[in-house]
Amino acid sequence: MSGFETILTLFLLIGVGYVARRTLLASHSLVALNSFVFYIAVPALLFLSAYRLPLESLLQPGYIGAFLLATVATGLLAIAGAKLWFETRSPEQHVMRAVNGTFANFAYMGIPLITTLLGEQAHGPMICMILVGNLFIIGGAQIVIEVMRREGTGVSALVKTLDRSLLRSPVFLATVAGVLASWLSIPLPAVLTRALEIMAPSAIPVALFCLGAGLQFAALKNCKLEMVWLIVVKLFFQPLMTLGVFLLFGLDDPNWLLATVLLTALPTGALAHVVALRYDVSEQETSLCVVLSTLLSAVTVALWSGWLL
Repeated sequence: MSGFETILTLFLLIGVGYVARRTLLASHSLVALNSFVFYIAVPALLFLSAYRLPLESLLQPGYIGAFLLATVATGLLAIAGAKLWFETRSPEQHVMRAVNGTFANFAYMGIPLITTLLGEQAHGPMICMILVGNLFIIGGAQIVIEVMRREGTGVSALVKTLDRSLLRSPVFLATVAGVLASWLSIPLPAVLTRALEIMAPSAIPVALFCLGAGLQFAALKNCKLEMVWLIVVKLFFQPLMTLGVFLLFGLDDPNWLLATVLLTALPTGALAHVVALRYDVSEQETSLCVVLSTLLSAVTVALWSGWLL
C-alpha cells in the first residue's frame, strides 16, 4: 500500500467516526469510547512497545535535542508572525499560540500513522518523541502560564503543576512504566503480556474513530486569519523546520528522521484545547486550530508522507 493510500485509509476511519456520531452513537457512547482509548488501549500499546525496546533505542540525545530546538524555533515563529500581523495579545495568549503551532496530535493520529507507514522499527523514535513532546510542550506551557500568574513558587508549586499536567496522564505513565520495566528487565507474566497484545491493536482504529466522532465544525464560521497563520505554521513550517534542523546536524537515521518529521506534520492535538480551557486562554482560537488543522491535514500529511517516503 502506498503512503497516500495509507493516509487515505486513516482518514476514512476518521470519516466513519464522524458519520457514526451523527447517525448511530449517543453522546454517552462517545465518552465511553474515548475513555477506553485514552485510559486503556493507547496506554497498552505504548507500554508494550516501550517494554519490548532496549533503552538505547529510545534515548537518543542528539535527535531529542534537535526536535526540541526545532520546536522552540517554530513556537517563536508562530508568536512573531501573530504579533507582526495581528492584534497584540497578553503573554499567556502568546504561549497558547506557540502551543497551537507546535503541539501535534501525537496519540490519536501519530501512533496509527507511524505504525502503519513505518512499522515496528520506528516504535522507538515514535514513543520517545510522543513522551518528549507531551512533557515539553504541554507540561512546559502549563508551567509557564502558572509562573506568569504567580500561583505559587518553589518545588511544591512545580510538583503540583507536573502532577496536574503529566503525572495523572495515562499516556505519560504507561510510556514511563514500559521504559522502566524494560530498563530493569522486569519479566511480565505471560497472561498479562497476552492481554496487552490483544488490547494494543485496538488503539489504532478506535482512536481514529473517536477522533472523527469528536470533530465539531460549527466553529468554522468564526475562522480568523490568525488561525490560518497558526495552521500554516503547524502543518508546513514545523515539519520543515524539524527536517532542516535534523539535516543541519547530520541526523539522518531514517527511522528517527521520518518518524519525527511526520509526527510534527500532524494537526494540532486536542490536549492543546484542554490547556486552553483549563486556563481560559484562547479557547475558541485553539478549538479552531484543532478542527481546521485536522481537516486540512488530510491533504498535507499525504503530501509530506509522499515526499518523504
